[in-house]
Amino acid sequence: MKKSVVMAAVLAAAVLVVQAQAGFIIENRAGGLNLANYSETGGWADSSGPVNAPGCTPNIGSRYSGTTVFFGPNRQAVFSFTPDVTGPYDIELAWPSTAGQPDTAVVLYTGVSFGGEQDPWGNAGPGGVIARTTMDMYYKNAGVWNLAFDDVVLTAGTTYKVGIYGGHASTSGLDNRVAIGAAQFTLVPEPATLALLVLGGLFLRRRG
Repeated sequence: MKKSVVMAAVLAAAVLVVQAQAGFIIENRAGGLNLANYSETGGWADSSGPVNAPGCTPNIGSRYSGTTVFFGPNRQAVFSFTPDVTGPYDIELAWPSTAGQPDTAVVLYTGVSFGGEQDPWGNAGPGGVIARTTMDMYYKNAGVWNLAFDDVVLTAGTTYKVGIYGGHASTSGLDNRVAIGAAQFTLVPEPATLALLVLGGLFLRRRG
């Protein structure tokens, strides 16, 4: 009986570790992963610029919105995710090589996409904000996963949104767009889970 309990615990830990390693990828072009979890507000257009980060669909392009005249949270790319497991998650973004803003707004929230809380540029931004940051997308870190939010606790059954937009008009005329291709949500295994998996492995080894 005790052995079966240990085995069940080991298998449960292994499942969590596998989930953590896999990640949930959302892409924003036809043919991409979990496209139904992507939406937009305002004017966006197709770009041939590939993302090609690990795990992404090769060479399907991306989406962009210009910031020379129009900007703000009402022109926003939105990646939505509803976790099955409560726990800490890493949230990463991937984009093509392009003239993106060096301080592109990235917001994790649960409420409205715009018309809510004031953002750092004075816009009526998303509501129910959990965390916010900016990311440098001006010909930097393209084609790889870039960490936006680290170990943020998400609750199972709650839909979370990651919104990306230009908080202001282009200041130089060069960094004149927001471009995005994919988001990834990865469950981070807690130390206790990893310890349980190690102990289970040692137990099985001793049995062998």
